[in-house]
Amino acid sequence: MTGLNQWLRLIVLFLVCFTLAAYGWFVLGGAKTEYIVTPKNSKYKIIDDSIQNGATTATLGLRKNDVLLECNIINQAKWPFCEIAISLTDSIEEGIDLSSYHSVGLDIDYTSPLNGERIRVYLRNFDPAYAKTDDPLSLKFNAIEYSPGIDAGLQVFPLHSFQVLSWWIAENNIAVDKSNRQFDNISIIEIATGSYVKESYYAIKLNRIVFYGEWITEPSLVRLLLLLWVITAVIVIIIERFILQKKIKNTEERSLRLRDANRLLYNKSLKFEYLACTDPLTRIRNRHTVTEWAEEITIQTQRNQIPFSMIFIDLDHFKSVNDTYGHSFGDEVLVKFAATVETLVRRSDVFARWGGEEFVVFCPETNMRTAVEIAEDIRETIATKDWGFDREFNLTCSLGVAELVDETCEDLIKRADLALLKAKKMGRNRIEISWEHQQLK
Repeated sequence: MTGLNQWLRLIVLFLVCFTLAAYGWFVLGGAKTEYIVTPKNSKYKIIDDSIQNGATTATLGLRKNDVLLECNIINQAKWPFCEIAISLTDSIEEGIDLSSYHSVGLDIDYTSPLNGERIRVYLRNFDPAYAKTDDPLSLKFNAIEYSPGIDAGLQVFPLHSFQVLSWWIAENNIAVDKSNRQFDNISIIEIATGSYVKESYYAIKLNRIVFYGEWITEPSLVRLLLLLWVITAVIVIIIERFILQKKIKNTEERSLRLRDANRLLYNKSLKFEYLACTDPLTRIRNRHTVTEWAEEITIQTQRNQIPFSMIFIDLDHFKSVNDTYGHSFGDEVLVKFAATVETLVRRSDVFARWGGEEFVVFCPETNMRTAVEIAEDIRETIATKDWGFDREFNLTCSLGVAELVDETCEDLIKRADLALLKAKKMGRNRIEISWEHQQLK
């Protein structure tokens, strides 16, 4: 779980850094894009009132840095004019999609008889719903009029400021849903003289046309980042759920193994009870009976990581009891001692006479702390018990406790025995513990 938490922190840190970097990139203009109209990617031609039988004359000069239209307006036609027509593609049916651009920059110098006279700029859009390839006037007129002046530099206009000409809507009987401005298939750009011109000299010098847009808009970027967070969160939840299910499965498998181990230990205990011989004096198990069982159970407990402890017990000054009161009395003391301890150990514990006045208690599924509590209960009970003999007699015992670590059963018994010897050296009637870091001598 610690590894998963660290992994989640790294993912969150990455998302925070990526979000800040992406938004910073956008704020600093990383998403901006431009489409510049030049003679290399478009074609220029003159359109004037000659189609109305007018007498206007015009010339078009393509120079290195600009395009110059010069015309002499003659008031012969009903609507005299001249204009620069810029074809963005070879076919009017396949134009340029400018719907992702938000503004257009126009750098135009306009020479006319009147100061502040306006010119007309048309972005012509082809849509098969209303336009015909053989009728140039059927292309939609997205139009603005403004006064460019001379040497005014680049002027930028939002594309939403363009309006569809009302006469075009009426003449072509355009449906309402197609009457709004449209920039998804612009094939022609037209720059024309004003609506009301006089018979005079006019010049339109086109310096630059630039469309400004963004690879991605700010709302789209925010939605994309939000989607990234949501997708990441969903993936993390799925992974975390998968890991949790795997841990649950492992826990269940471990529980099954533990149950199998417990069942095996129980069966071993039953087998032990059936086959075991008892000590002829105390009527408890003897050393030879429990040795094989102890070796097997230590292997099983280590394999399944189950705690296992043992208590080594020795009666204090028992030799003097035999010397003072005789061996018959000593045997009676051993019998009563074994019967008393047997009432203090648990049903799962294995209590056996190890030899002479030495006894052991093996405690399956028991850690050091619990084993020490059992040992203390034994020590205190023996020290305070009224033994019921018709002579003044006091009995105590010393105990050594050890918990199984990565070792053999023999090493465990040796460590418990060493702890018992230490208890005797320290004054008897006490408990000493053998910790796993203590080395055998």
